Amino acid sequence: MNLDLVPLGWVHSLACLIALAAGAYVFATPKGARRHRQVGQVFVASQVILNLTALGIYQLGTFFFPHVLAIITLVLIAAGWGSGRLIRRHVAWKHVHLSSMILSYYLLIGGGVNEVFLRVDAMRDLVSREGGQLINMTHGVVMLVFLILLLGWNAAEIVRTLLRRRRRASLSAA
Repeated sequence: MNLDLVPLGWVHSLACLIALAAGAYVFATPKGARRHRQVGQVFVASQVILNLTALGIYQLGTFFFPHVLAIITLVLIAAGWGSGRLIRRHVAWKHVHLSSMILSYYLLIGGGVNEVFLRVDAMRDLVSREGGQLINMTHGVVMLVFLILLLGWNAAEIVRTLLRRRRRASLSAA
């Protein structure tokens, strides 16, 4: 395993591990509770740190695709945090919040997939023998899982909203 990192890389890696744990906790526990908000703030802070440090890592000596993904993730985090904290009264705030956070976590996992294939010697050797198809297939599976999560959680929220509205309408009609 190649862990020859500069100090910025270690900060980046630690923030990634914190974001992975906090994001998994937030996705797996009830939404809206105090603990959800607290751990969500840890997720946001670690995502900001890891993506800002990503912008300072230049292994190839130039600004390239991972830096663009870091900027996209920062925009998603800002939209997700802002919709959860600032625009709760807007009808679409939950969808923006859910979608932004799921997509930011997806980009974190995708970066992790790349790091595994880059840093773990056995995986790097396998890719060099088999070609990039293994990386593409792994990213395809991760993308499919997150697409299902994204669609499933948003569809569930739409159904909940419609049922709430129907219940309110029937109560006010009675």
